[in-house]
Amino acid sequence: MKYKFKKGAFTLLLAGLLSACASQGNVQVKADQNSVEALQQTRSELQLTFAHLSELWWQRAGELSTGASDLPLISNDAATITEINRVLTSKNTELTQKLAQLNQKVELRKRNELEGTKLKLAIKYGGFKAKNQGKSQALATSHINLVQGETQLWRVVTKKGLVLPEMKVTLSEKNDLFIEGQLISQLQAGDYFPSFITSVTVYGQQIYAVGQLDMMLVPELSP
Repeated sequence: MKYKFKKGAFTLLLAGLLSACASQGNVQVKADQNSVEALQQTRSELQLTFAHLSELWWQRAGELSTGASDLPLISNDAATITEINRVLTSKNTELTQKLAQLNQKVELRKRNELEGTKLKLAIKYGGFKAKNQGKSQALATSHINLVQGETQLWRVVTKKGLVLPEMKVTLSEKNDLFIEGQLISQLQAGDYFPSFITSVTVYGQQIYAVGQLDMMLVPELSP
């Protein structure tokens, strides 16, 4: 009887230890899972930042940026995600510094303290058609002045005085003209560029398009 009691007590103790170990193991698994999810969230944020900075650098400097090309895009391994995040953080810091240096060059060019091309871009005529509207509204003539490597917001007005959403206009270091992120023309200083007609999808700083501009543009690029 005494033996049976000891055996029963031992069985209960063993069951308790196993239960505690299992509980501790579940806590550890959950902690590891939470850690991976946090790393994945950070990775997503870093990837969005990298995409945004890369687009700015491509349009303004005319250079492509590469990410962590030798690392997998998707991973559930904490060590791998940590390395991806490290590389992305480094890339984002590098691009931010490059854009800041380019901003300084733009300011020097605007003060005529640094060589660079200058662009006067004018709308000769055109029309704006808002999304889900069939009738186009005629544009008033207007122009914008840019220096090499600069981005500006251009606010266009219709002939009836309606102010349209601002357009982002960029003249890259290689004299490529971008409007709303769309490559419109590749200009070259010293060459004569005739007026040309183009269509631009307007986003107005939003995710979805708000309308379309059809314009006759007149570029004047000077060294």
